[in-house]
Amino acid sequence: MIESRLPYEISLSPRTAAAPCARLVLKDRLREWGLAELLEDAGTVTGELVANAARLGQVFTVRLTPEDGALLVEVVDSSPDEPQIRDAFGDSDAEGGRGLLIVAALAAGWGVRREGPRKVVWARVAP
Repeated sequence: MIESRLPYEISLSPRTAAAPCARLVLKDRLREWGLAELLEDAGTVTGELVANAARLGQVFTVRLTPEDGALLVEVVDSSPDEPQIRDAFGDSDAEGGRGLLIVAALAAGWGVRREGPRKVVWARVAP
């Protein structure tokens, strides 16, 4: 049964356990919503988006919303910088950016939008 309060939100601090914590919450919500078959891809996508936000060193929010058998994952932070996908075959010394290649490969869609001063990086995971 889907909760009446959607999206489900959790605030996380930029500590090293942020991604595992988000995946644990995700696992519980997907089971509750009858979307357990999305766990593997949604867990990877959520982990990558959370890891990117945690690097900013600020508290951020993860929103999870079931949508017609799919899952919308949103990570909200206050950074003005939009994430950039790095070339997988480019500079091997460059830090970051390759996680978005994984997100793009696993998600049915992803993007970035602004909510006032906040940035939302979203991905939709579908069966």
